[in-house]
Amino acid sequence: MTVKELSYIANQDRKDDEARGFAWRVFSGKVELSGTAENNWGLPIEIPNWITQCHNVALGKRVFICGTGPSIVSQLETLKTMKNEDIWTVNRMVRWREFPFHPMCHAIAEPGPLLSWGDIMRNEYEFPGALNKVAVSWWSVSAPGWLWCPKAPDDIQIRWQGMQGLDEKLAPLPTGWASPLTISQLAAWMGYKEIYFLGCDTTQTGQAWDATYGRTAKERNIRSILECFERAGRDMKRTGRLMADCSTGGRINKEGCLEYIPLEVVLDYKG
Repeated sequence: MTVKELSYIANQDRKDDEARGFAWRVFSGKVELSGTAENNWGLPIEIPNWITQCHNVALGKRVFICGTGPSIVSQLETLKTMKNEDIWTVNRMVRWREFPFHPMCHAIAEPGPLLSWGDIMRNEYEFPGALNKVAVSWWSVSAPGWLWCPKAPDDIQIRWQGMQGLDEKLAPLPTGWASPLTISQLAAWMGYKEIYFLGCDTTQTGQAWDATYGRTAKERNIRSILECFERAGRDMKRTGRLMADCSTGGRINKEGCLEYIPLEVVLDYKG
């Protein structure tokens, strides 16, 4: 089965009556969880069949995961040359009208975009032209056209428990505190050997569609994000894979969490 054949399989194997009990969001305090990734962190969650079917479908390939940080605007001309690459996007990327193509995968990894316990996706988080759309969520997602990927409670984080997707079993995804990093675990599970980030500036202000006034919906814990990226990079390297940052001027590479490789170098683009 190819990546393209995975579209919308999830809605065929949902178990609604069971799934409605899987709301494990941490609202306050510390939740004591027994178990490890090997037993789904102790959570009674069955991984959807589409996830099992997509294991290693992109073995050895590379993927570019685009955040919505303003630095990506300066890379537009180079982006236009990447139509044959595997491109993933996140969150409200559809608002950046100049984004030059439809992504292979569009994802959300936070609760804000979902309404009615996963039955509805807010319009600003849709990407109608995306080949696949994946919602990483604590509870099951039945919004039309979206695949559900289970997420671990926010007490389970990449910086502490490590990155999922590098072994032969995929547990609910730990948070990376940044949607591009959280969804990168699914890319690793699909077998991508090289993962490159674009538009991951890791700031409180600025978005691709509004570099001056655009803001994230809520204040971000930047230090947690950086620690998660650093741990994910080490875990990828440990398994012989590469995770690097192509975001010009981003804190992830400036603070040494990931290696910076200019996008033009990755693509061997001469301009």
